[in-house]
Amino acid sequence: MAQLSTIIGSILHDMVYAQHQANMYASSLEEAYRKSGRLEQFAMPAIALGEMELTVRYGITNTDKDTEQFEVNYPVLRNNIRHICRAGAKLLIRNALPILNDILKNTPKTGDARIGELEVNPELKRKLSAFLSHQIYYAIQNDPIAITNDDGTINNVAISNIYIHICEEFLLHHEEIEEIISRYKDENIVEIVINAVRDAAELEVPAIVAGMNNKRRRIMPSIDVAVGTDELNKLPEEAIHTLHLKVSPQIINLYAKE
Repeated sequence: MAQLSTIIGSILHDMVYAQHQANMYASSLEEAYRKSGRLEQFAMPAIALGEMELTVRYGITNTDKDTEQFEVNYPVLRNNIRHICRAGAKLLIRNALPILNDILKNTPKTGDARIGELEVNPELKRKLSAFLSHQIYYAIQNDPIAITNDDGTINNVAISNIYIHICEEFLLHHEEIEEIISRYKDENIVEIVINAVRDAAELEVPAIVAGMNNKRRRIMPSIDVAVGTDELNKLPEEAIHTLHLKVSPQIINLYAKE
């Protein structure tokens, strides 16, 4: 006995695998064709799966089963991402700016007042926070599911790594901050700030994502089916059904430029 979804999934999986095997074999012939002077001018043989129509006869043997499934709750995911972005921007500013200010106070140089102004100017701090929040958002949008564990909870390590990446690539490379850092090379500012952000993320991220879950649980009806001839012959006619599948293979270009 098997579930209908398993049978359909197996058919589709085998189609994809068959195309993969054909591609791999065609690719393996490339070197042989190149080495042979006589074959080099010939087109390399290849094949692509086209549209298919399949008919599957199956008999229903059991309708009492339910299957528990978890699916991404996208409205909740979007809200959680917004909260993670705002909290992350605040974490970066709260842990990075005091270090920069302390270094500047101890070794003041002309033109460093702008960093200190961030501490007391709400508008400047708001703009910086918005900038960092957007950068965190873009980083998460590259693969939003990567921040979600199998059970729907948030992956703390993934969030911490994103915060550290944004700190290094955007906060410390911010035009004004990067110019100051370049004049304090002996102070190891980048390393000090990154370590502070890493420690802060380790402590604060669990609280930031506490209670978040990006998935919802659903109970789906499930049926057991028989597809073998011997099994179908044992079932009453009213229990036997026919499923028509029309499959149109799609090409996904993994190397297309965005």
